[in-house]
Amino acid sequence: MFLRKIGTILARKRVQNFGIYMLGCLGITCFCMVMIGSYYIAPIASSEEIVSITVEPGSSTTSIANLLAKNDLIRSPFVFKLVVRYEGVGKQLRAGNYQLSRDMSLTRIIDELKKGQIEFRTFTVTEGITALKIADLWESTNLGTAKEFIEAMQAPELLEKYVPEGATAEGYLFPNTYKFSKGSTAEIVVTLMLTESHKRWTETMTEDAKSLGLTRHQVITLASIVEREAGSKDEMPLIAGVFHNRLKSNWKLQADPTVLYALGDPDRLLTREDWKYQSPYNTYLHKGLPPGPIGNPGMAAILAALKPEKTSYYYFVAIGKGKHHFSKTLAEHNRMIYEIKRRNAN
Repeated sequence: MFLRKIGTILARKRVQNFGIYMLGCLGITCFCMVMIGSYYIAPIASSEEIVSITVEPGSSTTSIANLLAKNDLIRSPFVFKLVVRYEGVGKQLRAGNYQLSRDMSLTRIIDELKKGQIEFRTFTVTEGITALKIADLWESTNLGTAKEFIEAMQAPELLEKYVPEGATAEGYLFPNTYKFSKGSTAEIVVTLMLTESHKRWTETMTEDAKSLGLTRHQVITLASIVEREAGSKDEMPLIAGVFHNRLKSNWKLQADPTVLYALGDPDRLLTREDWKYQSPYNTYLHKGLPPGPIGNPGMAAILAALKPEKTSYYYFVAIGKGKHHFSKTLAEHNRMIYEIKRRNAN
């Protein structure tokens, strides 16, 4: 009887020891799995270098996993698929252009792929630049060809929607920095620029133009000349005031930038012969405003054309450092020109 009890006690201890052993093994196994899992889920490196990848529409989880592994963004395609399946997000991974880095964890990368993050491009257009030069800029920044941009800004459906009847896109491609997804066409960006110009023009501005006896197109045309003439935004209202005085007095504007535009914007100073160049844009030959804008003015120039400074000046000449001298009479104007030439000669 006593021996039987001893046997039972020993048997129980063996079972307990076996249970403890099994629990220990299970714990070690779990620990190893956690460590292994952490290794495969952790960032592959500490580098913040951007890696650009493109997930094509219709890509499977397997093809995405292989793409990530090929670009050294994850350690194991198998673990990636395992995590995606565990989280049930396989159908949420979206196509697009992504900018990832090797310091992202596997779960962070999955989160980015769920967002449908897109790689963006920027396009900066400065005030006063002509439509053709914007097209050249489009090509020089490797966003597309100048030909594609010109075709886009000549699209009848866009001109009909955003530009006054009979006008071209010149003057209505609003200068700004535009952000758009990689691969966007010239037509998309031209639409963005025309839309921005349309949004900036308000009903109040229409009323201000009417009070001056001008249309929107005439205001934009005058603003484009002010933009090209002014060396700084501070002088724009005063320069606009001079041009308004000349228009009211039925004088020729005699604005050099209009002649340059007519000549195709050569990178040189004008000559006296250039002033005789036959073109409806030549304001040395024709009174009033030219047929349309000679560039794409910014908001400061547009507001200056709408709200010119009241002045008795009729002339101005550049004196350097982006500044001008303003005169009331031709005699005073000519004296200043002579003085500038004398100074430059010395």
